Amino acid sequence: MVHYLLREPKSATETPSLILLLHGYGSNEQDLFSFSEELPDDAYVISLRAIREISMGGYAWYDLDFTSGAKMINSDQAIESQKIIMKFLDQIQTKYPFDTNSITLLGFSQGAILSFSLALHHPKRFKKIACLSGYPDPELLKDVNMGDDFSQLEFFFSHGKEDPIIPIQWSRQFKSICEELDLDYEYHEYNEGHGINSENYYDLLNFLQ
Repeated sequence: MVHYLLREPKSATETPSLILLLHGYGSNEQDLFSFSEELPDDAYVISLRAIREISMGGYAWYDLDFTSGAKMINSDQAIESQKIIMKFLDQIQTKYPFDTNSITLLGFSQGAILSFSLALHHPKRFKKIACLSGYPDPELLKDVNMGDDFSQLEFFFSHGKEDPIIPIQWSRQFKSICEELDLDYEYHEYNEGHGINSENYYDLLNFLQ
C-alpha cells in the first residue's frame, strides 16, 4: 500500500467525492496536503507519497535523466507509477465510501504530468483534473485512444510565466491537445515561477468547488 495522508469529509454526505493529490519531484505527501483544509468539505482528500525515494528525503514518481543535456523522463517508471495509483484507488474503495464517479486528480509538476496521462487513459474513472506546473508528455500519451469519450472530464491547467524548471511553452501544449480532443478545460498563466501564487491558488479552489 502506498503511503498517504487523509482528510476525511468535514460535512455529512451520503456520497462524498475524492480528491487525490500527487506531489512533484523531490517533494512528499505533506506538500499539497498543506492546503487540504481549504478543499471542498464534502470530499475525502488523500495525498499520496511517490514510490521512489531520492536524495534529501524527497520522493519521485519516476527518475529524470539529464545526461544528454535535456531532461528525459524514465517512461517505464512513470507507467509503473500510474498502474500503482490506479491499483491504490481500487484498494481503498472498500475502506472509504467515496463516490467512484466523482474522483478529482490534483497534481503538481510530475504529479500534474501523471494526472493528465491518467485522465486520458482512464476517462471514465475521473471527473476533475487539475494540472499545476506540468506539461503533456508525449511518451506517456502515445497509446491514448483518441476515440475515447472524454466528455465527463473537466481540466484546469496553470503555469508560471517565469518557470525555470518546466518552460511555459511546454505547458501551452495542453491547450492544443484539449482543442484536438474537444476537452472541457480552462488554462491560466501567472507571473510566478515553479510554484503556486495566491491568484493561482484561488482560481484552483474555485475550479474545485
